[in-house]
Amino acid sequence: MPNPADSLMPTPSLGIDQVIYRTQHLMDLHQGQSVQRLRLRSLLDGGVAGVRMLLGDAMATLEDVMPVPPLLHTAVRRLGQKIGNGVPDLKVDPYGYTDSEAAKSGAEKRERIVDSYDQGGRLELQLPQVGRWLPGYGFVVWIIKDGKDEDGSDFPYAQLRDPYDCYPGPWTVDQQPTELAIARIVSATEIMNQYPEHAAKLKASLGNQIPKMPGGAVMLTGTKGPSWANPSGDGVLFIEYFYQDGTYIVLPEHRLLLDFIPNPIAPHNRFVIAKRFAFNQLNGHYDHLIGLIGQMTRITILEYLNLEDSVFTETNVMGESLEGNKYRKGRHAVNRFAQGTRVEKPINNLPYQLFQGVDRIERHFRGGASYPVTDDGSSPLSFATGRGLGDLRTDIDGEVKEYQTSLRWAIQDLDRKRLMWDELRNGKNSRPLVGFRNGVTFSEKYTPSRDISGRYRTRRVYGVMAGWDDATKIVTGIQMLQAEAIDIETFQ
Repeated sequence: MPNPADSLMPTPSLGIDQVIYRTQHLMDLHQGQSVQRLRLRSLLDGGVAGVRMLLGDAMATLEDVMPVPPLLHTAVRRLGQKIGNGVPDLKVDPYGYTDSEAAKSGAEKRERIVDSYDQGGRLELQLPQVGRWLPGYGFVVWIIKDGKDEDGSDFPYAQLRDPYDCYPGPWTVDQQPTELAIARIVSATEIMNQYPEHAAKLKASLGNQIPKMPGGAVMLTGTKGPSWANPSGDGVLFIEYFYQDGTYIVLPEHRLLLDFIPNPIAPHNRFVIAKRFAFNQLNGHYDHLIGLIGQMTRITILEYLNLEDSVFTETNVMGESLEGNKYRKGRHAVNRFAQGTRVEKPINNLPYQLFQGVDRIERHFRGGASYPVTDDGSSPLSFATGRGLGDLRTDIDGEVKEYQTSLRWAIQDLDRKRLMWDELRNGKNSRPLVGFRNGVTFSEKYTPSRDISGRYRTRRVYGVMAGWDDATKIVTGIQMLQAEAIDIETFQ
């Protein structure tokens, strides 16, 4: 059934040409960064594409014999585990008279409401992926949309989108753009199934050209070949343009507006973006390390070739062979020489400086990638003290806390917009609320217009030891408990 709030939604404020122009502009702004996204994704996907990205097309066929260092994969995983390790604690403060039982009860109920959003949207499963994408691409994107609970009731769902396909607008001092375009190659067959009213026009204009925007910027989102969003290989460029008044679904190659989805929380955007802090322009955490990885790969290959040459060193023969110019090689090979012939196999030592060069590059990489050797269970020193290891963690902990600051505010924005969405979309429609919070199960109902009633503010708090591994947390927690710095409840 249609939602009553839909009748109050605004009509489109932009025409098809304006949407295409704005999308083209956003893609042009990200043209250089899109190349970096492609390089990073190719490296992390590995295989031929990863080798080609490091060493060029001519070397890609030698993938099986090329030892590409896996440090980048491990660095992304280690840092991602620290950033995306658990959902920050939810706190909702009472409004008005904070000592009143009604204010406290309302705040606790809104906590349970937001907690149900997190459970319904599986936020805990999204954050490990966010931990990889946020440093890798430099930002992550959530879209607020209608979701369905197990019982069929509506709730605001925060959908995590792949930043590889996203083109945000200019960043303001609030770290949030006012517009967003998402560009993908989607199967034309699936589009015609979803929008049958446009099927005839789309079928008549399908072509096999390379996906381009009308202004000429070549898309880097993929090819016409099969993919998860384009299994039949007949894909077309599919644009979702998010503006304050709503979402425009556009096929720019065909100048076709497929749909307009009004934004129920206008003038607030229905998307939230968490970004890493940068000096001048948005960069990924590993963008400056890709050249270093390529150099390390080349030197590693030379190292292995030198080792192989040391094993199969050529033989020098000073004398006359009794078998003419024939010289047999390999195991069990026998050659016959004249009396007095001298055969030598020179020793080919591997230069020690080669190993030192690789070690130095690895140290540079680990410093830039925030990936210390302690993450692999190794001591950085011949002897290790607790204070020494603690000092080594300081820089890494600061890096993680900075990411968590950005992520914490983004999730608070998610909470605010989800509460706003729920109140404006569902209004007086009651919804069941079932879950487990603070050691207590709950089962009740709530009405968004009454129980939310314009109170959208929440707080997200990371624990003191957020990002630490479980063993370190336990040992540190016991030490703080014994020193009576914290109580047993806080430790638990």
